Amino acid sequence: MATARNRSAASLRAEAEFRARVEELGGEALYEEWRGATKGHLVRCAKGHENAPHPSSVQQGGGICRTCSGNDGKTAEAIFRARLAEVGATLIESEWRGAIARHEAKCSAGHTCYPIPHMLHRNRVCTKCPQPASITASERFQKRVEELGGEVLDTEWRGNRQKYAVRCSEGHLNRIWPIGLYQGRGICRVCVGFDPEGQWEKFKARVEQLGGVVLESDWKGKDEPHACLCPKGHQCSPRPGHVSRGIGLCRTCGGNDPRAAEAAFRSRVKELGGEVLESVWLGNDKPHRVRCPSGHECTPAPQSVQQGNGICRACAGKTWDVFYVVVDEIDDTVKFGITSGDPRPRLGVHARDGFDSVVRLIEGLPDDLAPRLERAGLAALRDAR
Repeated sequence: MATARNRSAASLRAEAEFRARVEELGGEALYEEWRGATKGHLVRCAKGHENAPHPSSVQQGGGICRTCSGNDGKTAEAIFRARLAEVGATLIESEWRGAIARHEAKCSAGHTCYPIPHMLHRNRVCTKCPQPASITASERFQKRVEELGGEVLDTEWRGNRQKYAVRCSEGHLNRIWPIGLYQGRGICRVCVGFDPEGQWEKFKARVEQLGGVVLESDWKGKDEPHACLCPKGHQCSPRPGHVSRGIGLCRTCGGNDPRAAEAAFRSRVKELGGEVLESVWLGNDKPHRVRCPSGHECTPAPQSVQQGNGICRACAGKTWDVFYVVVDEIDDTVKFGITSGDPRPRLGVHARDGFDSVVRLIEGLPDDLAPRLERAGLAALRDAR
């Protein structure tokens, strides 16, 4: 037996707090020996029920009496039976199986159902009988369809997120979601031109308006490419959904065609007296190996060349032979970059912005090693998100 003399101060304090809480709830402690905060201790509640709650549970806000709180098996069963009688249901299950087990019953409409006692205060007894909220939602849906001049053809309500057959004022048949109707959508795809036939006609009219010709004979869907001729005679395959959002017909005319972009890049490099060394097209914004008229090997991006920049950084005085890493120690921020020749002017600019601590400086790097280091660092940061 643990006596007050050999018990810890924490244990004594826990028992004192437990007894004080029991008295505060109108109860009386009946136990003789303190067995710890996680063991049951006999008490009598204000209504005379005897229970053995855990002190730790009581201190966390739990009660001292299962019967009074409805957690007692007999009490829970009595509440369950009373609730069934209240709604006109009959319990078929003869044996009480617990508050969280399903019990077979028949509702007032005669449906066989399996309510859970513990959930009955939140859920209806019978899932086959419509809830008042469902009836309200059904009436609201029918009223909104009628306001728009339509008629609901489905007689059974299946919820807001199911489709229902409706007829619009023009006689078109559609299947719509009530949830979509409440969000401002109409009841007829045909009337607003969203049916396949209407979309097909709108696409052909838009292509004709842009000066093009549709070569397809059938509608393939708004997200599928359709063969066309643009006003300049290029064969293209725009998606109707893109065209309807203002995107043009022709990738070539828009400068987005890979073959056209490659041809323009090679033509421009040749015009500048250079030679493209790259055997395959890597993309408009990717560096491509090029030899300039002076024999320097460089890696300009096609997009940069088409914007008027040269092909050779060495000839332009941008040797980019320095790689650096600087730190703003106050804001705990790191920055890296490249520059040409004497790095002091560039580092001075960064110092004025707070990056006044140089942690890495590599000068005299050959060829395009400095730009490749910078790109590798950016790629690593991107991969690491």
